[in-house]
Amino acid sequence: MAKRDYIKTKNAEKSTWSGTFKTKIATQGATLGMTAGEITAAQTQAQDIINSVVAIDAAITTKEAAVNAATTKITAAEKLIRATVKRIKTHPAYTPSIGEDLGIVGDENSTDPATSQSELTGKKDPSGWRIDFNLKGFFDGVNIYKSKGTGLPYVFLALDTSNPYIDTVDIGVGASYYAFYVLNNIEVGQKSNLVVI
Repeated sequence: MAKRDYIKTKNAEKSTWSGTFKTKIATQGATLGMTAGEITAAQTQAQDIINSVVAIDAAITTKEAAVNAATTKITAAEKLIRATVKRIKTHPAYTPSIGEDLGIVGDENSTDPATSQSELTGKKDPSGWRIDFNLKGFFDGVNIYKSKGTGLPYVFLALDTSNPYIDTVDIGVGASYYAFYVLNNIEVGQKSNLVVI
């Protein structure tokens, strides 16, 4: 029976394997006829793998933090702009042509609230679990429901009016989420897909 590659596929496992190899080659290398220089070179190569895995993990963490920070700023700025635009559209001097010029008139939307279905995606967030959704430039928000585990009932979690929703409470294996769109304070459309942790 063929054996699997001794160097693991996942970076965390590669790092662990490299640490063991680096330690053991110091004693086994001489038995196998390796010179001191060859042993040192092999240990350096193993340490290179360990250091590189650490660098990759740090880069991923930094990227996620940067993306989250930028997304938070975008969301905050959009809320302020929407408030400004709402005030603009109620001004006596406002005209549709001004709105078109400013780009604050939405395209015609053929969305059918009765048949629309939110599409959720989920991923780990530094502070919990991130649930992403799209309001399609039409809906006011989503009602998010959560079950804390397989077989447990779903309960209303939150109305969220801007993407994403971050759940920081009772995150456990088997927890799942679904959502319904909200329009004019009324839950509409079809139940979304499930996001399962």
